[in-house]
Amino acid sequence: MLLSLVVHTYSLRYWLPAAVMLGTAPAYLLSWSVWRLLSTVLPSRLYHTVDDRVYSVYQSMVLFFFENYTGVEVRLLKFCSV
Repeated sequence: MLLSLVVHTYSLRYWLPAAVMLGTAPAYLLSWSVWRLLSTVLPSRLYHTVDDRVYSVYQSMVLFFFENYTGVEVRLLKFCSV
């Protein structure tokens, strides 16, 4: 009985990350929408700079959460042409 409960909860381990991501995504979407609205009178370059920064912060949060939750380190390699 107890072993089947442990196996069942182990199979549900992906619900926590999904719940966290679904909980934080609306906040980022709202902040991006407000920034999009406020930046209509600002230069395009400024909008893109802040937009890239917000996206980078969100992706860093997602990567940090999943690396710590799963215990796997994600390494991204940059290839450059010589």
